[in-house]
Amino acid sequence: SLINNDLEVIKNIPLAERNFMKYFIIFTLLAFLVVMGYINVLRYIIAKDYWEGLSVVPIVMAGTIMMGVYFNLSFWYKLIDKTIWGAYFSGIGCAVLIAVNVLFVPRYGYMACAWAGFAGYATAMILSYIVGQRKYPIAYPLKSISVYVGITALFYINYANTHFSTPVALGVNTVFILLFIGHVWKWDWKKGKG
Repeated sequence: SLINNDLEVIKNIPLAERNFMKYFIIFTLLAFLVVMGYINVLRYIIAKDYWEGLSVVPIVMAGTIMMGVYFNLSFWYKLIDKTIWGAYFSGIGCAVLIAVNVLFVPRYGYMACAWAGFAGYATAMILSYIVGQRKYPIAYPLKSISVYVGITALFYINYANTHFSTPVALGVNTVFILLFIGHVWKWDWKKGKG
């Protein structure tokens, strides 16, 4: 019946949301690795005058990933018809963003602005997750997600702290990206297909 079908859909929502969140994070982390791994080539699509500002790219990208995670986490309060929580989280995140800008932009300029976005989105994301687990628990695969975040962090630290010539750096970074894709293939894609 229609009612039973609706109940089945609602029952499967947490599973779908959990899987969607995981693959969203995997995809965006892969995008992060590709952009940062090839930044020495990608920078040529903008004028040299802006190259100095490329140092904010990883911060802005990380902040944008957290914004996406926050957007995905917003599902729980929409489902229980308590969208006021979204206003709370966004308001607090916005307050953090403004505070960091006001306090640090005069001294640190656009770098502080990038960190302000990072801090604001991180705050909203963390609050939404904590409250969501109390109001509408979804068993996100935190262990698996943490592994991907850890791999990405390690690869990025290597990107940032090695000073190879551009061709060598591109080759090394390509290997790291392929290792990341291989991990996805072995532990998620292949298992999911099996």
